[in-house]
Amino acid sequence: MTRSARIALLAALLLAPARAGDPIEISTPAQGQILRLDPDSGAITVFCSGLGIPFYGVWADDGNLYMPDRGYGVVWKISAAGVPKPFAAGGWLSSVVTVLQAPDGSLIASDIFNETIVRLGPDGSQTLIADAASSGGLISGPGGMAYGPDGTLYVANNTANTVASVDDQTGAVTLVSDGQGLLDQPGGLAVDGAGNLFVANYGSSLITRIRLDSGEAELFCAAPNIISPNDVRLLPDGGLRVTSKNYALHLIDALGQPTLVAQQDGWGEWDGNVSQGDTPPCSGHYLPYGTGLAGTGGHVPELSAVFSPCPGASVALEAQGLLGGAGGALAWGLAAAALPFKGGTLLVQLGPPGGLIPLVFPGVGPGGGGLSLPFTFPEDPLLTGASVFLQVLAADPGAPKGVSMSNGLEEQIGG
Repeated sequence: MTRSARIALLAALLLAPARAGDPIEISTPAQGQILRLDPDSGAITVFCSGLGIPFYGVWADDGNLYMPDRGYGVVWKISAAGVPKPFAAGGWLSSVVTVLQAPDGSLIASDIFNETIVRLGPDGSQTLIADAASSGGLISGPGGMAYGPDGTLYVANNTANTVASVDDQTGAVTLVSDGQGLLDQPGGLAVDGAGNLFVANYGSSLITRIRLDSGEAELFCAAPNIISPNDVRLLPDGGLRVTSKNYALHLIDALGQPTLVAQQDGWGEWDGNVSQGDTPPCSGHYLPYGTGLAGTGGHVPELSAVFSPCPGASVALEAQGLLGGAGGALAWGLAAAALPFKGGTLLVQLGPPGGLIPLVFPGVGPGGGGLSLPFTFPEDPLLTGASVFLQVLAADPGAPKGVSMSNGLEEQIGG
């Protein structure tokens, strides 16, 4: 099968669950332990014990698990055999919540009570990156952290109910979003390759999605069986992995629908979750380009995506702002275009290969139509490096010549 034929299959594939296999380490502060979940068998065993309040850790490139401990104010270095030894303590750290690995390989820690973001050297030495004072209050009770694909560090302010970005080289801090009321004791963060940041809200039991280009927040997942979600991780093959207060671990797909992976009382609340299988992250991106054409009511359709495009990854395309109930199509091809069409611009070279996939956009009224299209990429490394160009067209009598158009969206398939 040729590369173009494989790409053509993308339009017909259904959403598939994330792959199992790699063990998942789960922090349980009530017991001072880290559990190990085998996702294939469902077996749960104790991986490491004797800790205080373990939280959101990271498996680093050196093969060790670095685990922050709010109770003892220490970052533990835990071997692959589950043996802990102190790595960093004191200084800027007293109630450390998150440790993650920066793109340059160094370790970054957040301390919720000291209100500090700190770089940890190979010997555990500390260098202050930013704090409440240096940020003018934009760092306020920092908890969960995540790096975006461009190397930007994002921090959830657990007490201020905001998300900020931090330049880990200069210490410059910028407000990303106040959440518009949808952030409530934000904990773990995850950032995808489509311009979305996902936040676990311990206070409201919601998973919030923030658009990084605008700071706008929206509800992504609200499930009655996810109580006080704590840590959220983006999986390389698509999906979010979430641990919650009701000693449960869920996977959330690109449509915001959760699936229970494991739940077992006896160890108390499940806080952090991490797996060596979380890295390397998917390097794919969705990049908007071009300008759409407004339809009825002046609404310009928007085409966006959820999660990161890579071989084997489950993602979703999202069309919004269309005339409710309108028919139309998803235009796709292997090159961008800028062709005058129906008073607007056709942004996709239809090929061959390429073409139009017929669609109907459920909803009511001007701007009320929309559709989410989940699919899973074939697990074929030959797709890596390919790009697919997309645009939505819809029948709309309010458009200049009866067709409204979205922006273009380049699907850069990563590895």
